[in-house]
Amino acid sequence: MKTKIVVLTLVLFLGSSCNRFSVTHKGKAPDEVVKSFVELSATSKDLSDRRRLADFCAGELRRAFERMTDEAFKLSYTTSQLNIKEFSVVSSAIVERQATVRYRVVVENGTGTDPTLEINEREVELTENRGAWFLENIRPYGSDQIAFTHGMIF
Repeated sequence: MKTKIVVLTLVLFLGSSCNRFSVTHKGKAPDEVVKSFVELSATSKDLSDRRRLADFCAGELRRAFERMTDEAFKLSYTTSQLNIKEFSVVSSAIVERQATVRYRVVVENGTGTDPTLEINEREVELTENRGAWFLENIRPYGSDQIAFTHGMIF
């Protein structure tokens, strides 16, 4: 009986460890991974999207999604009135298993009484793990104009 419990525990542990990083975006270039993350951020409509967003991330960025409450995710992602009008990669560089992608996104913000177009510029650091790129850090870059009151990332 103890052997079965140990084996079951080991299988569950190894299974969860292997699933730590989703590889749904395996084989994509860093700029394609960033674009997919940004598009999902803007179109999230369900709590299950939090897990999908986390699957694009590693390190502290991943932990931020894992620790986020359902209410915080709904407020920041599923109730937004943002529409991506344009996405462009400004630059992309890969050095061994690290990549940096700078991008610009033009967003129509429907919050409030008068919709506005806003330009958002970011620099993303990614790391490669098992043939897939994962976002580790996102920071403002350039003339970032967008301000999210609820912490929206992109």
